[in-house]
Amino acid sequence: MKRERSANILVADDFSDWRVRIRSIVQRPEWHVNGEARDGLQAVEKATELRPDVVLLNIGMPILNGIEAGKRIRQACPGSRVIFVTQENDEDVRMSALAIGADAYLLKAKAASELLPAIDAALRNGHPRDCHHS
Repeated sequence: MKRERSANILVADDFSDWRVRIRSIVQRPEWHVNGEARDGLQAVEKATELRPDVVLLNIGMPILNGIEAGKRIRQACPGSRVIFVTQENDEDVRMSALAIGADAYLLKAKAASELLPAIDAALRNGHPRDCHHS
């Protein structure tokens, strides 16, 4: 099934090299990285401003950790799908991420093989809605 428009993606990670790597992984004609954030607070601000279809969030970010950022993004932008891409291989952290409504939780080590299917699934299951500005 073809999408009517391209999907916008926000990449939030405190390591610029990783943001570049994510951009290279998600490079598809139907997807567009329309924003990047280097900390959790900036991720919330950019998500509210840009209203991406998908937000790729790291957990261990400065100022505001990824779980709290994801929670705020889910509240402000319920139509944005949230996928955590992290090094945190801890079951409690994973459960916290899923509890806030994350669409997926992936380890960075497996991003090359698992990220594209996770984004596809999130976009298929998502229902685009506008962000609520608070």
